[in-house]
Amino acid sequence: MTEARLIAEDMQRNLGLARWNLAARRAQEVVELSCKGLLNEMGLEQVRTHDAAERLIGALRERGLEPDDEFLKWFVSMSARLAELRAPAFYHEIAVSGSESEIAAEAASRILEFAGKTLKTLRNSPPDASQEL
Repeated sequence: MTEARLIAEDMQRNLGLARWNLAARRAQEVVELSCKGLLNEMGLEQVRTHDAAERLIGALRERGLEPDDEFLKWFVSMSARLAELRAPAFYHEIAVSGSESEIAAEAASRILEFAGKTLKTLRNSPPDASQEL
């Protein structure tokens, strides 16, 4: 999660500098690293895509760790949207608006906060009986 937090700081700097495209790109990176960090914590193989939200949600459900359904739907849709926006924003093939960049940054911050809480839960929960063998 350390890398995700550092990139979130860069995302906020770029928002302040009105570098909308780069802020949106950094927001996507925060979401991706948050998802993959949690997958790694659970000992799961990494997905080879920039959008790891659905894999993460499935893994959390398998462990009985589910936030509310509305949050999950929002999480999956934001991750997909940011993954789609990622390359075109970075290469300036599109112009990301200030409001779209701020929405992306708010989503990334919310997902990073969720990931931090989930990481604490994972580290504080007892291992599965199958893991003890």
